[in-house]
Amino acid sequence: MDFDDLDDAIEQRLAEGDTTGLEDFMKTKKDLKEFDATKSLPPLPRGKALPAPSWETNDPDKKISLRVFVFYGPGDKADDLHAVLAGFPKYVETGVYEWPGHGERREEAPAPDLEALAQDALEAIAPALDQVCEGAEFEGAPFAFIGRSVGCQIITVLSKAILVKYGMVPCGVIMADRAPPHIPLLSAEGQDLLKTDPDKVVKAFNYEQFEMIDRNMWSNDLQYASDTRDPFFHKFDCNVMVLKGKQDVKVDELGKAQSKYKTSTLRIKGSTETFIMPVLPQTKVGALTDTIASVFAYRQSVKVSALASDGKALEGNATVPDTVLIEGLVDFQHPRYTWPHPTCIIGTGFCGTKMAMMYMVHKNENLVMIDRHDQAGGDAWLGAATKHSRVQTDFGAFNVWFGQEYTWTGDAGYGAAPGVGGREQFIKSFKGPGAPPEGSGAGTGVDYNPVRAQVIGSIQYARKEYKMEELTKYETDIVGLKIVGDPEADDRYYELTTKKLGPTGTEGTCKVSVIYHFAGAYDINRIIDYPGEDTFGGQIGYGMGHKDQGCTVFVWDDGRMQGSRAAILGNGAFAVENVRSCAENGAHKVYVVTRRKSLLCPRLPCWFCHQGPAPTPAGFLLEMFEPMYKCGGENVGDPWEYYAVNANATRTDVTIRQSSRFGIGDVSFVCAAYGILEYKIDTLAKCSPKTLHLTSGEKLEDMHHICKALGLLGDPRVDKLHNMTHRLGNMVNGDWRRVIFADATGMDAKRFTTFSAGPGASGMTQQWYYIHNHPWEMREAIKQGMMKLMPVHKISNTQPDQPVYMTNVQYEMAAGVMMSSFLPLSMRPAGEEAPFKYCLVHSMHPIDKYFEYCEADWNRYVEMFKKHNGCAGKPDVKYPYTKEQVKSWFEKYTQQLGIPIVPEGPTEAFKKGLVERSRKHDLSLQLEMIPQLVRECKLFPSSKDGDDPFASISASYIYQGKKGITASDPNSALDYDESTYEAWKQAVAMEYTCDIQVIDCKSKELLTNETTWAKSIPFLLGQKGVIDPSTVDA
Repeated sequence: MDFDDLDDAIEQRLAEGDTTGLEDFMKTKKDLKEFDATKSLPPLPRGKALPAPSWETNDPDKKISLRVFVFYGPGDKADDLHAVLAGFPKYVETGVYEWPGHGERREEAPAPDLEALAQDALEAIAPALDQVCEGAEFEGAPFAFIGRSVGCQIITVLSKAILVKYGMVPCGVIMADRAPPHIPLLSAEGQDLLKTDPDKVVKAFNYEQFEMIDRNMWSNDLQYASDTRDPFFHKFDCNVMVLKGKQDVKVDELGKAQSKYKTSTLRIKGSTETFIMPVLPQTKVGALTDTIASVFAYRQSVKVSALASDGKALEGNATVPDTVLIEGLVDFQHPRYTWPHPTCIIGTGFCGTKMAMMYMVHKNENLVMIDRHDQAGGDAWLGAATKHSRVQTDFGAFNVWFGQEYTWTGDAGYGAAPGVGGREQFIKSFKGPGAPPEGSGAGTGVDYNPVRAQVIGSIQYARKEYKMEELTKYETDIVGLKIVGDPEADDRYYELTTKKLGPTGTEGTCKVSVIYHFAGAYDINRIIDYPGEDTFGGQIGYGMGHKDQGCTVFVWDDGRMQGSRAAILGNGAFAVENVRSCAENGAHKVYVVTRRKSLLCPRLPCWFCHQGPAPTPAGFLLEMFEPMYKCGGENVGDPWEYYAVNANATRTDVTIRQSSRFGIGDVSFVCAAYGILEYKIDTLAKCSPKTLHLTSGEKLEDMHHICKALGLLGDPRVDKLHNMTHRLGNMVNGDWRRVIFADATGMDAKRFTTFSAGPGASGMTQQWYYIHNHPWEMREAIKQGMMKLMPVHKISNTQPDQPVYMTNVQYEMAAGVMMSSFLPLSMRPAGEEAPFKYCLVHSMHPIDKYFEYCEADWNRYVEMFKKHNGCAGKPDVKYPYTKEQVKSWFEKYTQQLGIPIVPEGPTEAFKKGLVERSRKHDLSLQLEMIPQLVRECKLFPSSKDGDDPFASISASYIYQGKKGITASDPNSALDYDESTYEAWKQAVAMEYTCDIQVIDCKSKELLTNETTWAKSIPFLLGQKGVIDPSTVDA
């Protein structure tokens, strides 16, 4: 029967009284009221079957007038689609149906058949349908469906059920990658093979990802794909768009063609792991082993050899056989771009170690690390920090294991959370340098703001955990850097001249292809001498740094601080730390002399921002500050009145902009509450005996100490080494193979993700590791003009005493946006950082324990000050936060940002699922670059541009694997014959349209393709009843 005759056949059967299978056509939709678009729909009722998007930030004031339900295909899960659905306008809310046995429901048994699956889907969206059906509060509100593959079958069965139960129909439907449901995906032969040899069928549909997928899930899903319905089962009373992939036909044609490539199955000796490599009949074994060594060997020094299947060595000039045993490789899971010379990491501090960890996680051990110090830790912690220094933020955001890669590698877990191997020692109470005699943590058993010794210990532990010490040269300075070759040429490299520090002072050279220089920003004090210092008669020193800088280092714990009066010059993060050190050592009065007060951040708001999946608005942050600032008294003042705060009249649009980072902690506030701490908004003019003369004319008398915290400068030797004239982003003089990193100065934001180095360092290492392993993407970005458009940083106008390599946050933000726009794929390694942060902080610092720790530490200071700091007669100052108050922040965050978070944090199942998803995401990113890596190795020197050996052998395998097992022509490997898509037109009522669109991608990629959404979104928004609320008067 011709499909054009189907309508006539239906009418004929109805006229003859034959209604079998035609009940749907006898059921009519109800005439619902027109939805009032000024009245927003409530958020979708969510659950495991309709999970919330992964931390999509929603506008709390948005009005929802359309709901779109998405039904994916075999092997998929809801999380795969949440990001791409973010392209809908704000008045559209999307929900992705999660099948039993998939995603968040992976522990559930799969539905036995399509009918049961569709019934489960109906139960998932029924609460939403109940809100818009006849007589409901939001009667008539439109909803739409999008489906791919089996998802289209679900939509068909579901639409009929909704029509029967509710008398409603979707306003529009999009069907992708599927012929109408009366046509099975698999032929009779294919259905039989799925029962007898399911892996063979599954591999035919997943040739490239076969080793990574859940085969049992896939074989079950494919059964639904052949669960058909009668052609007359359902007719859609709405417009329908059908999408099919253009590249399917290309792959089919490529598979039919005789490929010039053959396949060789490579198997690692002593392992079952295999890799299918395309080779030419004349490809030599030597060329093959050179290529796979370059792509897969952990180190350049590894010797890779090839053996025949009988174990005999293959000569280098022999042609490659069909099966090859490979000796010298560990796995095929860690490909990389191998540069001619090693990658050099200069500096083994926090960030340098994190960069090295990124390499070691991916088994890319072509590294050399160089550091002037005799141990790891970096200038900031080995030099600038005092023994009293602590991590000011919670350790969760600063710990060196911040990053999803470290949840399944090394000790494997969320940061240094309890139970995570040797890492957990660094959040426990500590007895040692910088800690109280009784141990840190105020009796709670934990220390969430570890002291210097613990921080250095954590960095050194991670270096051993990831086995990087043997690749490191300590007590070695780099005294020269020479670019060898044309500075613009791909074959350039860098020759470093090194000098061993110590008595021998021996020099050497080192050739490297890529340089990461972690120069540090916290090593050199800004030196300022004031008139009369020689007459002061008390201690004058710098509150950070070391004696080798040519300055006097301040001393707190020699007994002189007890009962004394001290002045701290400056108001940055180190000044805040110096307040704590003075108070802990018995000072009775501490003045902070500063030109203007910078905001301080209490511990709990800092922790709350770090655990939040999405950035916390500045106004919300200041509201969390209020109880602590009120406790601090008039001298601390109202946080809203600080110079850094710019807010509109209603405080709904707030920016915090100041020249220094937040000083973080609670001790300054308790000091202020007891009158120990007092701000003087002024500057020091001169000194006289025991007196500070301020510029305003005020005198601070009977003073014993002057602690200078006037800021830190970058190291001028860095500029000199690189002959640096400018930076383009992180690129020294615009050279993308010389990357420099140092903390930018200042703060300028409306929303806050973090106040710590962890997230930024994680993102930087992920992005640059990706770039240096995808050099072809950088070459293309340069070709497109990226370097000409990047903002240029030269010497700072606001801080002319800083070297060129030091920048501010405004520059870093502008450069980062520009670079990401030219290299968008380099952002993919970040994966699900938002939920990761939520999982990490709650794992390391659960709310009950964190609150106990903060309150106990506050009370420790209250007791200390009454005993040692002259406050014996004063009443206790109560901790200004309550746990109930903190829990209310979660409710407000959920309401204001539209992201559901709870004080208890994510479930263990969610944490586990995130680790597994992150691991698979990382592996897929590594494996996808193998074809290009092989091309870069010139294994096929005669290949033309556009020639893809992997695509050729993949198409050949797919064709051979799928030919005959799908419902298409026996000589085709297409899922469906092209003509069958036309049959959708007969499943649409005559008064509606059925538009068939061809998208230039594979059909299975339709829901993640940009062109799909460029066509789909306007289609759905143009359907009857869909209205943008902003265009309607209230």
